[in-house]
Amino acid sequence: MARMFLHTCCGPCFFGVWADLRHNFEVTNFFYNPNIQPKTEYDKRLENLKKVALGRSQKIIEGSYDDRKHQKAILGLETNFPKRCLKCYELRLTETAKMAQKLGYELFSTTLLVSPYQQHEQLKQIGQKLGQAYNLEFYYRDWRPLFRSGQQSAKDQNIYRQRYCGCQWSEIEARKTFH
Repeated sequence: MARMFLHTCCGPCFFGVWADLRHNFEVTNFFYNPNIQPKTEYDKRLENLKKVALGRSQKIIEGSYDDRKHQKAILGLETNFPKRCLKCYELRLTETAKMAQKLGYELFSTTLLVSPYQQHEQLKQIGQKLGQAYNLEFYYRDWRPLFRSGQQSAKDQNIYRQRYCGCQWSEIEARKTFH
């Protein structure tokens, strides 16, 4: 069975991709999300990922939490959606590729590919570029059709479902949208 190093943003998104991965891959989840603010939100998302992934015998490696790295990465782009998000993707996927290479994986991907709210083509391009740079294969799938079933599974199993991507700027934008 192939081993995959999977950047994982949250439990509901892991639910979404798990249906596709479970038969062909041994998955190690990499929770590297310095964009998530405040820290209590980060902790809640990690706790709920553990409920989902560990409940399926999947490993989790937690990356370091340093929201200053995210702030530095998006400096000057804080209110510029979508450019801010591209820098955030690059930050998180670069760390994922570095860790995958360090740990001897040949394959990496991200659960961000399940969300219809993310910039799918840009994620794909960033992942492929990093795959080349780190001598890894970026496993690309358009998992967006699995998004709703993942959200429903999370709801059915009482897994926390957040209303914003993670950074304070996405939270502000979500409040405007949902209120």
